Amino acid sequence: MTPQCRCLFVILVVLAGCRDVAAPPSPPASASPQLDLTATSVDQSPPPAGPGFLRQAPSAPPLETYQTSFWAYDGGASGVTVNYQPAAGQQVGQPFLRFDIPKNGLVTGADGVRTKRGDSVLVTVTIDPVTFSVAFEPSGVWFSNGIPARLTIWYENADPDLNGDGVVDSVDQLLRQQIALWYHADKVYWVPLSSVNDPTLPSVSTVLYHFSEYAVSY
Repeated sequence: MTPQCRCLFVILVVLAGCRDVAAPPSPPASASPQLDLTATSVDQSPPPAGPGFLRQAPSAPPLETYQTSFWAYDGGASGVTVNYQPAAGQQVGQPFLRFDIPKNGLVTGADGVRTKRGDSVLVTVTIDPVTFSVAFEPSGVWFSNGIPARLTIWYENADPDLNGDGVVDSVDQLLRQQIALWYHADKVYWVPLSSVNDPTLPSVSTVLYHFSEYAVSY
């Protein structure tokens, strides 16, 4: 190799080495994209809060029954009353529930079948032993828009610590003013009903147009 060729060869080698050092390294073909594990979702909203269910106070007497049945008639009035067990010296315990169907108030029976004069439906009332909630069956029973049924529940024996924070204070008094009857819509979510709350009795009542599960809540 002549001196000129040797010099040219050395220059080319040096230039090639400089290019390899200056150029950024290419990622390997098998490299996968990196996940940003620090990212948090801000689009998801928390689920809506449900109602605050009233609970029986530890000192509350038991009910006479937690499940009862009666016959409802097309063309006749009917209803049911459930009381607490009477205390010593009492003949009748404190009221807990009263449900009334006025005459001609029943429109459909089980599964929404239209009733005729003289038809009857066996109604079953099931009461939760802890909360002030009650379920009516069978499903599909509806009442007249003009003369609906009426439900009243007395909550004198409710735990005064309504929000369950361990303290009975002004917050519980404010919540007491918000008490209403709610119903379990489609057994998925709870919906408040237009109710009459009388804290002096104390009781809460509303009209019912169909059977569902109902609860005294705030």
